[in-house]
Amino acid sequence: MKYTNYCNPSEFRQLSSSCNHYEAYFDEDDNSYITYIAAYLDTRLVGFISCITPDLSITDHQQICYVEITAMVHPDYRHKKICSNLLSKLYILIEDMSNQFNKKNKTCVSIQFICTVNDKNAKNHHLVLHSCDYLMILKDTNPLDRENQKQISKDKKQPNHIKNHYQSCFSPDKSCYMLFDKNFSSPIAVCELEYFQSYTCISNVYVDSDKRGKKIGTSLIKNLIQDYFHAEHKLLPLILHVSSTNPAALQLYKNCGFSIYEQVNYYYINVPVI
Repeated sequence: MKYTNYCNPSEFRQLSSSCNHYEAYFDEDDNSYITYIAAYLDTRLVGFISCITPDLSITDHQQICYVEITAMVHPDYRHKKICSNLLSKLYILIEDMSNQFNKKNKTCVSIQFICTVNDKNAKNHHLVLHSCDYLMILKDTNPLDRENQKQISKDKKQPNHIKNHYQSCFSPDKSCYMLFDKNFSSPIAVCELEYFQSYTCISNVYVDSDKRGKKIGTSLIKNLIQDYFHAEHKLLPLILHVSSTNPAALQLYKNCGFSIYEQVNYYYINVPVI
């Protein structure tokens, strides 16, 4: 078995297809932000493991960097410890990054792998739950009630300092929604939108650090909902992902009308020794 940090994109697609089109972290155009290891038997790609290259400077108060991994092994080559070997090798690679970072910055960041696993398999392997990722959804209101809903959305829990001093709008290409102060110099809150055939996804919600705790994030999302759903034509549902480790964001989206559609569990992964 040969383990390498290079994977041919066409071979990756073929392996993914054999694994029910599982989508492991991989970018055919630019893998600079992804760390991965591929397993080859002779010239055939039989296993693959990857993660988003961790930003070790962003950790919690315990100085633990949680790294989500994705992995797949060809059905014909499972139960041969290929996944275990890939996991160990990836851990060594990430651990080396951590050691270099700690040495350079005189800190003590540690690495903890997590991943999504079938709940039955997690139970069989005695894996411990780390967190949940909630897929939340908001559908359009009844067209006949749009004007009433528009006024309710505009007035409900909107402090005067928000209604009178902030304005919001889409970017020209509608890929972003932005909230400005009265000077319109630069946005103080922003989120991104990605449009798909059956839904629109909200991501990367950001509020300036000095504006947090003032309901600016709530205003951004409520105004987005108002402008998105009260356009002249029918629009698709809005969806977003939020982690159970961010209860403030979860409550914010619930207050704005989003409901949980699906829950994905993440488990701690014990790295085997090889």
